Amino acid sequence: MKTILTLSVVSLLASCSVTDRQLSAPMAVTSPSPTVGDDGSPISYEQMLPQVARLSKEAGIPNLKDVNLTATQSELRLWRGLGLVSPRCFVLKIDDGKPTASFATAKTAGNKGVFRKGKLVYVNTSLNAPHSGWPTLLDFLRQNGIDTSINLALDKHYEPYPDAEALILEMKTGSHHTLSHYIDSTVTVDGKKAFAVCEKIQNEFDIQLACKL
Repeated sequence: MKTILTLSVVSLLASCSVTDRQLSAPMAVTSPSPTVGDDGSPISYEQMLPQVARLSKEAGIPNLKDVNLTATQSELRLWRGLGLVSPRCFVLKIDDGKPTASFATAKTAGNKGVFRKGKLVYVNTSLNAPHSGWPTLLDFLRQNGIDTSINLALDKHYEPYPDAEALILEMKTGSHHTLSHYIDSTVTVDGKKAFAVCEKIQNEFDIQLACKL
């Protein structure tokens, strides 16, 4: 069965081709959202869904759980957010075996965010093929728990980490939606796999996700 990964980021304003430079840095925000319960355990899949829906709305893209996909379509989204800076979302789509990628991030002018009617403006950038090629990248994802779903276990407990961002891996194939999330203090095998995927994607596409543990 062909691995079908679909990362779709719908632009809030427009799409543009990626250049050799690393794409824009995240902007500061003032209202982080929790990914950890009062007892230090990660919040559940059901509790995380509204958080991801909020991120999608903020970035101006459809909520993945609500997107209609066929059995030959998958979409993978890799989010960094819910901390003190604006969310970023890498989206990988593979439609009937054909992969494409894009990146949603806050629009900047110089070192400042661009606002419209008091809200941060987001843009979507179409990305070129990964440096190592699609077969190599997709094989790396499979080796690290991402195939037609996210096969990574949540951490059982989070150590406190000031101003930590969440790394959220969200995927949908057909009607099947899966999700895992971690914070920067993760020490588990699956948590480290998730961050390795994030760092690999950052380097393959020259985008800024702030993934390194």
